[in-house]
Amino acid sequence: MKQGILGLGVAVLLTIAGAGTASAVNCKQVNKYLDTGRSVSDVAETMVVSEDDVKKCQEEKAAAPAAPPASGTKTAPAGTEEKK
Repeated sequence: MKQGILGLGVAVLLTIAGAGTASAVNCKQVNKYLDTGRSVSDVAETMVVSEDDVKKCQEEKAAAPAAPPASGTKTAPAGTEEKK
């Protein structure tokens, strides 16, 4: 019985460890950390990912087009001021 429980525990640990290495990096969180001024190596250490993964997130963000303004927000044309 003890061996069965021990074997099950080892199987769970291996599954978790395998899932951790196969999971995708959360680039949104990586970029939030980078936007606060943290270094690539600091973000990699904090999020327990490789520096290469952090750099890939940086490159993807740089290559992505700028996000449009949030829906419902007014933007005045360039060179004009909104009246209050």
